[in-house]
Amino acid sequence: MLRRNPTRIEVKLDDLEEYNQMKKDKELEQAKQRLASSDCHTPTHDSIMDTRTRTEMIHERIGYDPKPHPQPTLQGTVR
Repeated sequence: MLRRNPTRIEVKLDDLEEYNQMKKDKELEQAKQRLASSDCHTPTHDSIMDTRTRTEMIHERIGYDPKPHPQPTLQGTVR
């Protein structure tokens, strides 16, 4: 496989200004979303769910059965 020489990328002042403007716009949008979400916070099904049911769901998803299985006893068997 042939290796290609690195390409030089030149950053211009216009590019930096555009990047900074886009970054500010995104930060403002995120701040508005945080304010909107904190104002209308209502309890959801996930936040109401207790840890036991959450744990049970995780165990079911990974196939873990924490219930002990009864071990057969050796009493009453002929050796």
